Amino acid sequence: MANLSDFLPLAGGGGLTPKFQEFNSSGTFTPTQELIDAGGYIEILLVGGGGRGASSYYGGCGGEVLIRKMYLTSVTGCSVTIGAGGAGNALNGGSSSFSGASAGGDDITASGGNGYHWLDNKLSSGWPGQTGNYTSASGNGFFGYGAGGAAGNFGGHRAGKANSGQGSQTNYGPGSGYCLIKWYE
Repeated sequence: MANLSDFLPLAGGGGLTPKFQEFNSSGTFTPTQELIDAGGYIEILLVGGGGRGASSYYGGCGGEVLIRKMYLTSVTGCSVTIGAGGAGNALNGGSSSFSGASAGGDDITASGGNGYHWLDNKLSSGWPGQTGNYTSASGNGFFGYGAGGAAGNFGGHRAGKANSGQGSQTNYGPGSGYCLIKWYE
């Protein structure tokens, strides 16, 4: 009778090592030759910047949260843009993007959150609920990323945490976007 170890390497996962790179600000992800040789598979968590509430009645929406899987085929660098949280009169958060087409993958964009919840595209789990003219509750986001901002005395975040894509109340700052790329080589 053969042992399982006779057929599989001692290290789990076929001997591949998990890797990751975080982006708290804009930059470039450069695939390694080892990544391409291992099949080029990557997973991306991409979060848009949070929106700042338009008034004390409306909490800002969280940035859109995307999880995408793709294959890259070359070691050409991929630009990563991290959206800023809404500030001043610019209530909407900035979009975050990953330009994977340059390395044979896909380009993806996570929209920034809105300062006026009724205009939000509702793609984010941080979209605030509404009762009458007031926000009654804010979405929790995805593991906290992209959560909605509070309005008045209702639930939600007053201020968004950095690189969370969280929305905020009108007098507080929302969170900027974020990107996490995982792969094996």
